[in-house]
Amino acid sequence: MYLRISVLAISFVVVFIILKNTISTYNSGRRSCRCLPHEPCWPSTNEWNIFNESINGHLVHLRPVGAICHGKEFDQDACNFVQENANNSVWRASEPATLQSANWESSWEECGSCDITSYIDEPCHQGRVPLYAVLAEFASEIQTAVRFAKQRNIRLVVKNTGHDSMGRSSGPGSLQINTNRLKGIDVVSDFIPQGGSVSLGQAATLGAGTLALEISQVAEDEKFNVLLGLCTTVGVAGGFIQGGGASLLGPTHGMASDNALEFNVVTAEGDLVVANEFQNPDLFWALRGGGGGTFGITVNTTIRTFPDIPGIVFTLTAAISRQDEQFSDTDAALWEFATAIVNILPSLKGADSKTGAAIVSGIQEDGVQLVTEILFPNTTDTTSIGAKLAPLLARLDDLGFSIVYTTNTTLYPQISTYFNQPRLVDLAGTGRIEGSVLISSSLFFSPGGTSQIMNVVSNLTYRVGDLIEIFLSGGGQVHANKDLVNSALHPHWRESEMLVTYRRTMPLGATAKHFVDSQMPFLRALETPRMGSFLNTADPDEPDFQRAFWGDNYARLLKVKRRWDRDGLFIVNLGVGSEGWDKEGICWTGREREYL
Repeated sequence: MYLRISVLAISFVVVFIILKNTISTYNSGRRSCRCLPHEPCWPSTNEWNIFNESINGHLVHLRPVGAICHGKEFDQDACNFVQENANNSVWRASEPATLQSANWESSWEECGSCDITSYIDEPCHQGRVPLYAVLAEFASEIQTAVRFAKQRNIRLVVKNTGHDSMGRSSGPGSLQINTNRLKGIDVVSDFIPQGGSVSLGQAATLGAGTLALEISQVAEDEKFNVLLGLCTTVGVAGGFIQGGGASLLGPTHGMASDNALEFNVVTAEGDLVVANEFQNPDLFWALRGGGGGTFGITVNTTIRTFPDIPGIVFTLTAAISRQDEQFSDTDAALWEFATAIVNILPSLKGADSKTGAAIVSGIQEDGVQLVTEILFPNTTDTTSIGAKLAPLLARLDDLGFSIVYTTNTTLYPQISTYFNQPRLVDLAGTGRIEGSVLISSSLFFSPGGTSQIMNVVSNLTYRVGDLIEIFLSGGGQVHANKDLVNSALHPHWRESEMLVTYRRTMPLGATAKHFVDSQMPFLRALETPRMGSFLNTADPDEPDFQRAFWGDNYARLLKVKRRWDRDGLFIVNLGVGSEGWDKEGICWTGREREYL
């Protein structure tokens, strides 16, 4: 059997900077750098073919999807298909050579991209797209691939759906383990974890590649709820939960990671293990909030489900026409309008700690659009909700601005129906960078607190393609679980009420220097000491990331990492233990000791 070449992967040309190899202090007897294709240690074509046979022919050789739009690889029909689907999040989730944020397919070096829209005669560079991918359909294939990468000292990356803000699912000269084909939803009424004897109630075991839109369909059909985010193409069982998992139902049921009951994971030794409160409890602790792609490769995750409940959702959509290239002083009206919405949230949350909300403002070519959704769970009284919202609508009308807005209040007999419908558009296929900050309950509920937050948000510099998201996902059960759940989640989540995320669209190959140096510091300065950041919407250059992502839990996480991955096979940008490696996870630097 010979290596099967992907439709979008015909040939490859890769140029690597020669990296000096020295004896590793990380683990005596090992090289300090991963093996790269130009080196004698790199597997031969025959060895790759033998490896491919051992995993049922599921190895593919990757080229950037834009390769078929350039040079000798040009194929007009195939190029048209890629261009038509470039912004399709479902397609990007299933295609191993793509990520949801296309900038992470490009290298940080100059000319390290392969743009599908550039001229045919422009060169296509491999960038950060892995050279090979294992399209895993069985846990045994992942085990074999992990052992192969470990034995041959090859850089390993994990891709599920490609939703990642820090470039953790790609890497130059790497072998990708792709878990998107590991589908499956098994709902049980009485889940007993392995090693336990008492039922934890209704639960669902999800294959690693199960999308939020897939589980939400089953949830509506079978009348239950699970913790999901705003994006429907996220892989729920993987990095979403391992990053903590914020949800509109967070105030009602806690974080998604709080409700993970069991993991089946392939470790860095290639072993398939169970992690729950009875078996490998340290790994179980780390997987609930310690970050994806770091402690092992998830095969499936069992999550707690909840009986369906009714709910009311209030939606407000507003638009303002574009004034100029820079959305700053000319948009005072919009920000005063948005501030009025945010200012009512403390009263709504104070009256019912289970209230959740999402406010998203996007800068478009022809103007700015603002979408607000406020969820009132477990209520059917639309009159009461209308009374709570009346001060907001009166305030908006009093502003006297010519901002066109519409509102809608919908009663859902099953709140699962709301989560199973398109809500906010999944952004895909563009270059994107983002960063986030947690907002404490003390600031949120303080007099003038939300106005202070919005004053900072409104004074950031915006341009076309930027997006600001205010997510009311804390408080309520997230706080209550402080004494009920023991996990690696940043402890400050138990004191937070709101999450503010700032996303910037960037050209491929561009740097994030302005965003990192001049925008995020304003958000981080909102509270002193700062609350921290959400791992799933994090700044890829987050300073002091250990404290920002995990706070006082980091020292324990590092111990778990060193126990389960002592050779650093699973290294991701700003992940646990990554301070001992260069930015691409290729060479060991020894800086971990400085942190310790």
